[in-house]
Order: sequence, then C-alpha cells, then structure tokens
Amino acid sequence: MLGPLKEQGVFITEDWCNYKIKPSESTNRETKLGSLRNKIKKHSESRAHELAARVVEQRNSESVVEQLFEKRAEIADKETESLFRTAYHIAKLNRPFSEHEKLVSLQTLNGINLGSTLHSRYSATEMICHIATEMRQKVVKHIVESSSKFSVLIDESTTLSKKATMAVYLRTSVGKEAPIFIFLDLVELDGQTSNDIVLALDDCFKSAGFSEEFLRTNFIAFISDGASVMLGKKTGVATQLKSKYPGIFTWHCLNHRLELAVHDAQRDIAAINHFRSFLDTVYSLFNQSSKNQRELKEASVELEAQILRIGRVLDVRWVASSFRTIKAVWVSFEALAKHFSIAAKDHSRDSRERAKYEGLLKRLSSHEFVLDLGLMYDVLSELASLSEDLQHRSKSLTRANMLIGRTIRVLTTFKGNLSHGAKYEEAEKAIKAKTPFHNVTLTSNAKLQKINKDQFLQSLVDNLTRRLCQEEDENSSEFLKDLDILDTSKWPEKPSIRHGEKQIERLCSRFRLNAESAIRGMRDFIDEPGHLPKDLKALSLCIETILVSSSEVEHGFSVMNLICTDLRTSLLVSNISNLMFININGPPIELFHCQSYVKTWKKHHSLATDPQPRRCKPPKFDDTKQTLWKVCNDK
Repeated sequence: MLGPLKEQGVFITEDWCNYKIKPSESTNRETKLGSLRNKIKKHSESRAHELAARVVEQRNSESVVEQLFEKRAEIADKETESLFRTAYHIAKLNRPFSEHEKLVSLQTLNGINLGSTLHSRYSATEMICHIATEMRQKVVKHIVESSSKFSVLIDESTTLSKKATMAVYLRTSVGKEAPIFIFLDLVELDGQTSNDIVLALDDCFKSAGFSEEFLRTNFIAFISDGASVMLGKKTGVATQLKSKYPGIFTWHCLNHRLELAVHDAQRDIAAINHFRSFLDTVYSLFNQSSKNQRELKEASVELEAQILRIGRVLDVRWVASSFRTIKAVWVSFEALAKHFSIAAKDHSRDSRERAKYEGLLKRLSSHEFVLDLGLMYDVLSELASLSEDLQHRSKSLTRANMLIGRTIRVLTTFKGNLSHGAKYEEAEKAIKAKTPFHNVTLTSNAKLQKINKDQFLQSLVDNLTRRLCQEEDENSSEFLKDLDILDTSKWPEKPSIRHGEKQIERLCSRFRLNAESAIRGMRDFIDEPGHLPKDLKALSLCIETILVSSSEVEHGFSVMNLICTDLRTSLLVSNISNLMFININGPPIELFHCQSYVKTWKKHHSLATDPQPRRCKPPKFDDTKQTLWKVCNDK
C-alpha cells in the first residue's frame, strides 16, 4: 500500500511504516491506552488512511466485476451447449436442419433459456459441421498417436442429386481393443475412373490428417467389391495402391464373391431361369396391384395362415433377400393357391386374366415346382446363413474360411438320393405319398422342366470352391495360410516349440512389427495355448484388422439413403458426409459431451448470448383459423 500512497505525495511517519507505534511512557495503564486510542484516531482521520481505504475498495470492486464476467461467460457456454445438443440430436436422427428452429422454439416455450442467436437452420448446419470436423480430427489423431494398423474399405454410390461419391471406411483398433469399422468420409468424385478414385482417396487421407509416412507404415489392407475399376490387374485402384504401398493386402469382398458364385451356377442350369421367371411373375402381381395384395391377405386370414412379403429372387440383391422370397412362397403356399384359384374363377376379370391365374395355379401346384421350391429353400437357407455370417463385423478371415468350407460340405451332402435337405424331403414325401402339400393337391406337369438337383448342387459347389476358396495370386494364398498360424485348431497334435516361426516372421515383416518379440510370444502361446501372450497381441490385432466383407459400406449407404430423401436432394456432399459421420460414429445423445466442441467453437464463432445480427423470421400461421384456435385454447 505504501507505493501508491507515496506516488500521491502523502507522508507517513516512520513509526507507522515500520510498525513501531508505542504508547506513552507513563506507568498508568489508562494513560497508555488513551495515548494509543488517540494515535489510532488521528491515523483514521489522516489522508493516508483515506487513500489506502480507496485502494482496497477499488480492488474489491474489480474482483466483483471479474466474478460477474465469469458468471456471464458460464451462462453463455451453458446456453450454447444446449444448442449444440439440439443440433447433434438433429444429426443423429437424420432430421432436416429446419427442425432446429422448431426445437429451439419448443424448448423456449418450456422455459429453457437458449439465448438469442444460433437459432436458425444455417447455425445448425455450421454447428453440425463443426462437431463432425472436430470429432474426425480427434479420431484420426488417436489413430496416428497410437500408431494403429488399419484397413481401408471403399465403394462408389450416387446421391439423389446424381453426384458420384465414394464412401471411405477404416477398420482399426481404438484403445488397443478389438478392431472396429469407422466411417471416415464421403468424397465427391470428379470422375469414376481408377485414377480419379485413387486421387480422391489420397486427398481424403491428407485432409483427414494422415501423413505419407504414417500410411506407408500402418496401411495394411484394402478391400472392395469386384468391379474392374477397383480390382483390375493393370490399372485398377488396388493395383495402383499396391504400387504406392507395397505392403498392403488387397481383397475381394467375400459376400460379392458368394453372389458371383450363385449367379455362375444359375447360368449353368437353364431350369433355374424358368423357376426364377415364375417367381418374378408372382412378385409383379402383388407388387403392382393393391387389389391382389388385399385378396391374398384375405385368403391368408381365412386360412389362418401367415403371409410374408414376396420379393424378387436371384437378382442384384444379396442371397439372403432371395432366401426371404423363397421362404415367403413356402410359408404362404396355401394362401397363394387359394388366391389363384379364386382369381381364375372370378368373372369380374377378363378371360385372359383368368387364364393367367389358372396357369399360375397349375404351375404352383405341380410336383416339379414344389420340388424346385424345396431344393431352393434348402440351398438358399445355407447360403443366406453363410452370407449373414460373413457380414458380421467381428468376423476374421480364418473364421470366414472355416464357414465357407463347412457350407460347401453341407451342400455336398444334399447330393444323391440318400440325403436331402429338410424342405426337399418334405416335398418329396408328399409327392410319393400322394397327399396334399400344405393342404393343396399336387399334380404332375410334364411340360415343366424340373431343376436337376445333383447337377445344380455340383455346379454350385464347384463355383463356390473356385470363387471363395482359391486365390489366383500365390502370394495372397501364402499370406492367407500364414494368417491361420494363431488358430490352435489347425496346429499339429504336438507342435514343436518352434512351430510357426517362419509364418510369424513373414507376417511381422508385412505388418512392420517386431518379429523377435512375436516369436517369443508364439513360444509362450505353444506352452499355454489357452492364453494369448502380450507379445502376440499386436500381431493378433493386425490379423483381426484384415477385412472379410464390404457389407459395412452397404450399411453406410443405407444411412445415406435415410439422410438424402426426395426432399433433401440439394444437400451438399460435405453436409451428407458430416451427417453420416455423426450418425455412424458419434456417441448417443445421452453420452455426447459437447463442452470441448463449444470451447473450440467460440474461438471463431458467436455464442448463444451474443447480440444477434439477424433474427430468424417468425413462423407464419394460417390467419383464417384464428377463431378455431381460440376455441381449441378455451379454458
């Protein structure tokens, strides 16, 4: 306090400055106390004390102002956080940006203070963009800092606005846990050649924050569908990526291979096309006519039978959807027969239409069709189960190869006359016993060409083996065998202590891991097969990171279709990407912590309590119903 007082020319005695105030030298106590009180009184009335009191008061007032500013800043942050949660809620539920204004208005009516700005749909777009950008940076930063190995999955699609795009997914370990799929970005393509795709993928990596050095070390696998632009041997995307990153493993999606094998078998057996043509006709009848749908439903209710939706079979969709169609026809067989019988006798229809239904009934109730239906039910049931297993997110290549081999063995047992599938056997039994099948009398139709069961099954087994179990590239075949080294079921009964060392060395060289440490872990694993050693966990994560199927990107396109509706065709690709990133990767709204996003937002943007430069337009109401609303609100 002495400094400020000296600056104002105030003199303070040495006694007061050095704390040497003493009472009088009198021996009387009252006199001493009186002397001290007198000195204190004089000091309290002095200019020095007055100035010192002002300094203290000023400092106290500044502290109060600082507290007020801090409290106001805290309120502004809280209100902005509420708006961020509202925008995040819109992104997670695939709602239009325009709903942000309505939700803000609703919360305001409920008594929640949300400030005066960031209420428009433009603000919602900016906040969602900021959240997605920050979230993507955090994810990429974690991957880079943890030096996690990753695989890349890409596929092309076209938005409703006819823009060619490419979805980019990663499969990697987060926090040293089991690898998961992460949607990285949706990139707009300038063209759809392999060169355009590779350039777009490079730009995607760079904008995300991956350096070339990191990619050369940690990019271990690439997977896509079987399009020639992706897997072409000369200039395909996979070929160009391998020339740039020699260590990566390229893979053709097993689900797409399965579809190709099924279509190859379909092409080999002509009778399948007749079977498919009949089911396509049935599909068209009920898909294009609400009257037929209603009559089929009435027939099923009358018969107390279940009715399932009939779709197409063996078309561009995956085999699981074909099985659902076969199952629907099998379950709805009696209702279909009844509907065709009624329609064939319905004189409100013309003669040509009645004849058509009569022909459909004859085909449906024939021995040949029922046997074909049972055969396709058994076969597609096995293939659909395999397809769904291959789509599982945690499926490894080792497990996938085991499932493929098992399915081929099961289909092989269906051949011959001694062993059939359950549904084929049920159909054959009804025909031999000449009993009704699902309460429908069956007749033979010599004009129909039945599917040759053994020929079809052999063609299917051959094509599955060729498409799914054989690799054209010898290096790929050796790599796949090396991946099985940690599968104890494929070890010899008494493995040597050095069992699998060459495979471990090759895998570590490819994945850029410490081979010596992994070999020590392998020896520990041989001694204790029930426990995976710590030294093998890095290699195990790399093996699990290798992709089996591109089904995850199909799930992403389903999300994109929910976002890009007919009413939102003008969405920018960047906004679609942000919405997909939050929807697929972001935590649920209950677990979303927006504080860090608000902290980075306010560095360059306004908060909810800042003065609003332009207010949102008030909602427009139908003035002609004002009187009606008064009645509705009447107490």
